[in-house]
Amino acid sequence: MAILTPAERDFLDVFLHEATTSPFFEGPATKALYAIGVEYRDISYLAWAYEQDVGRTSFELGHAADVAPPLPWANRESVLRRGNEIQRVWAKEREPVGTPNGA
Repeated sequence: MAILTPAERDFLDVFLHEATTSPFFEGPATKALYAIGVEYRDISYLAWAYEQDVGRTSFELGHAADVAPPLPWANRESVLRRGNEIQRVWAKEREPVGTPNGA
Protein backbone atom coordinates (compact mmCIF):
# COMPACT_ATOMS: atom_id res chain seq x y z
CA MET A 1 0.00 0.00 0.00
CA ALA A 2 1.45 3.35 -1.06
CA ILE A 3 1.68 6.11 1.51
CA LEU A 4 2.30 8.99 -0.88
CA THR A 5 0.18 10.20 -3.75
CA PRO A 6 1.68 9.83 -7.24
CA ALA A 7 2.20 13.63 -7.38
CA GLU A 8 4.05 13.60 -4.04
CA ARG A 9 6.21 10.69 -5.16
CA ASP A 10 7.06 12.42 -8.47
CA PHE A 11 8.03 15.64 -6.74
CA LEU A 12 10.02 13.96 -3.96
CA ASP A 13 11.82 11.83 -6.55
CA VAL A 14 13.43 15.01 -7.88
CA PHE A 15 13.77 16.85 -4.57
CA LEU A 16 15.39 13.96 -2.71
CA HIS A 17 17.82 13.50 -5.59
CA GLU A 18 18.83 17.14 -5.11
CA ALA A 19 19.19 16.53 -1.37
CA THR A 20 21.48 13.52 -1.81
CA THR A 21 23.55 14.59 -4.81
CA SER A 22 26.24 17.28 -4.97
CA PRO A 23 25.75 20.17 -5.24
CA PHE A 24 23.24 19.56 -2.47
CA PHE A 25 19.91 21.44 -2.40
CA GLU A 26 20.65 23.34 -5.61
CA GLY A 27 17.95 22.25 -8.04
CA PRO A 28 14.51 23.36 -9.19
CA ALA A 29 12.58 21.24 -6.67
CA THR A 30 14.56 22.74 -3.79
CA LYS A 31 13.83 26.23 -5.10
CA ALA A 32 10.11 25.40 -5.38
CA LEU A 33 9.98 24.24 -1.74
CA TYR A 34 11.97 27.23 -0.51
CA ALA A 35 9.56 29.51 -2.39
CA ILE A 36 6.70 28.35 -0.13
CA GLY A 37 8.85 28.50 3.00
CA VAL A 38 9.55 24.77 3.30
CA GLU A 39 12.92 23.41 4.36
CA TYR A 40 14.25 19.86 4.45
CA ARG A 41 13.45 19.43 8.13
CA ASP A 42 9.78 20.14 7.34
CA ILE A 43 9.50 17.08 5.10
CA SER A 44 11.25 14.43 7.19
CA TYR A 45 8.16 12.20 7.39
CA LEU A 46 7.44 12.72 3.69
CA ALA A 47 11.01 11.60 2.96
CA TRP A 48 10.47 8.54 5.18
CA ALA A 49 7.29 7.72 3.27
CA TYR A 50 9.15 8.06 -0.04
CA GLU A 51 11.70 5.49 1.10
CA GLN A 52 8.88 3.15 2.16
CA ASP A 53 7.10 3.53 -1.18
CA VAL A 54 10.09 3.58 -3.52
CA GLY A 55 12.98 2.05 -1.61
CA ARG A 56 16.64 2.83 -1.95
CA THR A 57 19.21 1.12 -4.12
CA SER A 58 22.08 3.56 -3.55
CA PHE A 59 22.98 6.63 -1.51
CA GLU A 60 21.37 8.82 -4.14
CA LEU A 61 17.61 8.89 -4.41
CA GLY A 62 15.41 9.69 -7.36
CA HIS A 63 16.56 11.41 -10.50
CA ALA A 64 17.73 14.81 -11.67
CA ALA A 65 15.45 17.14 -13.60
CA ASP A 66 15.88 20.50 -15.28
CA VAL A 67 12.36 21.46 -14.20
CA ALA A 68 10.69 20.37 -10.98
CA PRO A 69 7.41 18.48 -11.19
CA PRO A 70 4.46 20.56 -9.97
CA LEU A 71 4.37 21.06 -6.21
CA PRO A 72 1.80 18.66 -4.77
CA TRP A 73 1.12 21.03 -1.86
CA ALA A 74 -0.34 24.53 -2.10
CA ASN A 75 1.63 26.09 0.76
CA ARG A 76 3.81 25.42 3.80
CA GLU A 77 0.80 24.65 5.99
CA SER A 78 -0.38 21.89 3.65
CA VAL A 79 3.13 20.38 3.67
CA LEU A 80 3.16 20.38 7.48
CA ARG A 81 -0.36 18.95 7.63
CA ARG A 82 0.60 16.14 5.25
CA GLY A 83 3.76 15.50 7.27
CA ASN A 84 1.63 15.15 10.41
CA GLU A 85 -0.63 12.62 8.66
CA ILE A 86 2.38 10.55 7.66
CA GLN A 87 3.88 10.88 11.14
CA ARG A 88 0.83 9.01 12.45
CA VAL A 89 1.50 6.20 9.96
CA TRP A 90 5.16 6.16 11.06
CA ALA A 91 4.15 5.98 14.76
CA LYS A 92 1.62 3.23 14.14
CA GLU A 93 4.29 1.10 12.48
CA ARG A 94 6.36 1.38 15.65
CA GLU A 95 3.64 0.21 18.03
CA PRO A 96 4.50 -3.09 19.69
CA VAL A 97 2.66 -6.08 18.30
CA GLY A 98 1.47 -9.07 20.24
CA THR A 99 1.72 -7.46 23.67
CA PRO A 100 -1.01 -8.85 25.92
CA ASN A 101 -3.41 -6.31 27.47
CA GLY A 102 -2.33 -5.21 30.91
CA ALA A 103 1.28 -6.22 30.42
